[in-house]
Amino acid sequence: MDAPGRPGIEPRWTSSAKSGVGTAINQRSRVWFTLSHGILNEVYYPRIDTATLRDAELLVVSKDGGFWEEKRDLFHRQAYIDPEAPGFVLVNEEPHGRFRIVKRVVTWPGGDVLLQQVRFEVQAGTLSDWRLFLLVAPHIENQGMGNSAVIEGEDGRPAVLGRAWRDRVHLSVMARPGFVAGSVGYVGVSDGWTLLHRDRHLIEYDRALDGNVALTLELDLEAGPEHTIALAYGGEAGEADLAGRLALLHPYAEVERWYVREWKAYMSSLSGLLPLDRPHAIMQRISAMVLRVHRDKQFPGAIIASLSIPWGDACGDQNIGGYHLVWPRDMVEAAQALIALGDAEGARQALEYLMATQAEDGSWPQNFWVNGRPYWSGSQLDETAFPIHLAYHLGQLEPDQERFFYPMVRRALAYIAKNGPVTQQDRWEENAGYSAATLATVIAALVLGGAMARRQGETTVAEFVESLADGWAAMVDHWTYTEEGMVVEGHPCHYQRIHPVTAVAEDGNIHHGFVPIKNQPPGVDPLVPERAVVDAGFLELVRYGIKAPDDPHVVTSLEVVDQVLRVEMPYGPLWYRYNHDGYGEAADGSPYRGWGVGRPWPLLTGERGHYELLRGQDPEPYLRTMEQAAGEGGLIPEQVWDGPDIPERELFHGRPSGSAMPLVWAHAEYVKLLRSTLEHAVFERYPVVARRYAEGRPRHLYVWHWSQPMAFWPRDAERLRIVVPRPARLVYTHDQWQTHREVELLSSQLGMYFYDIIVYGMEAVEFTFYWTDTLSWEGRNFRCHREEERRSPNWPEAKGA
Repeated sequence: MDAPGRPGIEPRWTSSAKSGVGTAINQRSRVWFTLSHGILNEVYYPRIDTATLRDAELLVVSKDGGFWEEKRDLFHRQAYIDPEAPGFVLVNEEPHGRFRIVKRVVTWPGGDVLLQQVRFEVQAGTLSDWRLFLLVAPHIENQGMGNSAVIEGEDGRPAVLGRAWRDRVHLSVMARPGFVAGSVGYVGVSDGWTLLHRDRHLIEYDRALDGNVALTLELDLEAGPEHTIALAYGGEAGEADLAGRLALLHPYAEVERWYVREWKAYMSSLSGLLPLDRPHAIMQRISAMVLRVHRDKQFPGAIIASLSIPWGDACGDQNIGGYHLVWPRDMVEAAQALIALGDAEGARQALEYLMATQAEDGSWPQNFWVNGRPYWSGSQLDETAFPIHLAYHLGQLEPDQERFFYPMVRRALAYIAKNGPVTQQDRWEENAGYSAATLATVIAALVLGGAMARRQGETTVAEFVESLADGWAAMVDHWTYTEEGMVVEGHPCHYQRIHPVTAVAEDGNIHHGFVPIKNQPPGVDPLVPERAVVDAGFLELVRYGIKAPDDPHVVTSLEVVDQVLRVEMPYGPLWYRYNHDGYGEAADGSPYRGWGVGRPWPLLTGERGHYELLRGQDPEPYLRTMEQAAGEGGLIPEQVWDGPDIPERELFHGRPSGSAMPLVWAHAEYVKLLRSTLEHAVFERYPVVARRYAEGRPRHLYVWHWSQPMAFWPRDAERLRIVVPRPARLVYTHDQWQTHREVELLSSQLGMYFYDIIVYGMEAVEFTFYWTDTLSWEGRNFRCHREEERRSPNWPEAKGA
């Protein structure tokens, strides 16, 4: 009988605040699962970026008319099966002690099957007083609509089988001892939850096609209280059925031992793991498992940002990507953490994946599916720089492999040289301009890439990118530091979050502009003076060795940051991304719907811990704060709720908000901070960068770049490098054309051309270009002059820039 009510209500995803994530560690089992509220949430197959399930839970009906939904009506507890394996025990108890449900969850290492062992423990009455149903909500191929489901017999067997499919992905739901009844329906109209909640009676519809569907199957409690449920996947119905039957041939306990054994073998291979009885050892293991779980299996190097969809219960099919996508920045952060744990092979696979997904121009998309197909089209300069960091680090561990990595590095260097120093988007993916955090990552990448180029015999490339790094390092404070700040009265000197490109005139002069703040509600003017917005991204300048920790500009900026961005939780300090941030729940706790209020990010506590270590302080409090910000299961969230408790929205002060959890970047930052703490040295501070800048002498070369020409050179400049993207002859004068000089630009061997003008003692230079590729003049002149004075006599001198 066909279910009525097609297509059902508009589909929604579920809570993004996960309490567990897991998968078999081998390549054969291509199923990933998530947990929250005591039940299965999204399940992913056949790739880690493709959700196939919204959730799966149990419904309980009693003979006396009671009805309980597992996630809403029971008390939940959760534990790891083993501290070194992401398998879970879930205990869900009826509030008045009438029954409890104990579940154990793993995936079958032998194939594409998720297994739950269920034990229904009656504490009031007898087993015959109860009925137990499994409710499954398929959202196959990241879509709630367009799914179909049927109830059938299991190939002539008396047991009932549930099937769902969309396009070429099939799900079979089966159990041992088996299901005795089943129904499919359209969510909100004829699904099993609606029927049982309303009437305590299940109408056995056997077909629901092309809609938002759900399957409801009754477990055979007459056969006993213990059952094993299989969610089996395949490219066709027969494949899914067979996979499920194969998995169910084995006793659940045997499958679990297999699952745990393989995970423990991997964990024992990690040389960086602390003994279990040491402080931080449990969270370190959870983080290691989170990082490994978030790797794909079809493309083993791919690491996604999170197995979650932020505020998923407020969004539906329009959000098909969530955070289960590859961001090159997050992925490199994770790969560096793998190195910190001792998994250099996993990091190398990540780098090879980045090598294979690099665009022809040397960049990477803002984010993309694991098959390399772009999702969002933005460009973030740091996401092209970070893979260079990883290649350099791996090259230090495996010097004989550096030649293999170098072609990717060379293309990335060429992209940065052509498109920097301005980024189309900062690391918060919102604004274009000069970003201290982005510049830190890029400058370090140029120096690291230059060192690799020199070892590969490309001295011209090395000299060019190192000089470009010198020029940009010398200008960081001119671009991103203000002494006219508007954030805290009496503290006008600080780094800005970003200096927008629109605030730079064509002649390169820097003016005070406005930042368009994203995620603002309708009717709110998003334009805020750039001098009124701060973040702590400038700490990356210290982390990578471009600035010393006691640099006066860093110190004065931290005073401002701590006044406006720091928030004290019961367990320690957290920081907001930036003031005016709108990415978070609304003030009343309702989900983010394109606007809201930004909440504190635990990963920023990790970044601050790295800075404090460089300052000679103890980073232990920052580790503990990150640990205590974690949710159930030890998963670190993207954001933490900073308002008063709102129990009806499951928001509690200092606990995870409704954003992504776990956030891979946050776990990576924790792992790296722990490694840094143990070694008393920042894990990602590269001596070759620090020696050049924070610990070295100022370099007096400045860069006039075609993409962002500047109108002045600083007073201490000795050389002005002119950089353009085409071969040309440079014609210039320093005496208003009374005399001039004409020179051929030199090739950087990266598609850029340059020439150094000695400007020591000069007041101004005027120049133009004759393009030798088109045999044509530029048709306009450019003028660059010596900076008259610092923007303020009270502006403290910077060290090492």
